[in-house]
Amino acid sequence: MKVTARLTNLGIELSLHHGEGPKPLKPAPHANQQNPRRSYVYAHMDSAGEIFYVGKGEGRRAWSTDRHPLWHRYVEKHLGGNYQVRILQDNLSAGEAAKAEAAWIAQCSDGLVNWVNMGRATDFQALERYHKLRDANRCLIQEAKAIEEHDLARAVNMYVHAIEAIREYAFISCEKGLIGQLVDEEDGELGRSGEIQALDRLTMCLIKLEKPDEAARHAHDYFALYRRDQQSAVFQRITKRIEKALVRTR
Repeated sequence: MKVTARLTNLGIELSLHHGEGPKPLKPAPHANQQNPRRSYVYAHMDSAGEIFYVGKGEGRRAWSTDRHPLWHRYVEKHLGGNYQVRILQDNLSAGEAAKAEAAWIAQCSDGLVNWVNMGRATDFQALERYHKLRDANRCLIQEAKAIEEHDLARAVNMYVHAIEAIREYAFISCEKGLIGQLVDEEDGELGRSGEIQALDRLTMCLIKLEKPDEAARHAHDYFALYRRDQQSAVFQRITKRIEKALVRTR
């Protein structure tokens, strides 16, 4: 017994047989590669013809470089800036393009740099643990902030504890596949983020307690571990605060 469903306007043919899954999707042979019609689905491919990104759009969207940072990382660092644009299907309605894009993403899945990808490989147990630990620590930070006015020393101890607890989840890896590889590369180069608001409040409290040297030590240790937070405006604020406080004590 054979059941065949043809969606000719999408350029997709799915054939179901006993014991078989759907046939692999193939690019529509008559898709306009230079000026795609109406809504369309496109792919970005490496020099070997392997698809690493799938998207949908209209006009010149397929050729745009307005992309997620991981797309740029892969193209620049792994492909040397060289890739091909392939129109997979065109002349679609917006709804048809969305369905076709989802089908192509599902087929290519782990080999894509698409951040929005329901089929991408994720360690959900690790992800759950990450959020559980992070959310609990952020609650502790808020509790410390609430008691600063009437118990500064206790707030300091709570912030120190919160900063120590960041280690339990900041280095958890949740992503797998190509996305996981690129995330790990980026973390290796730029460092991880912590909870810089905890350090911000801690240094403020320590300076109020006239302990700028201790504030400087905590800041040094924090940024040695969570290098990416040095790119934030809060880093600049903390640095200036400590520098001013140290000058006053000398």
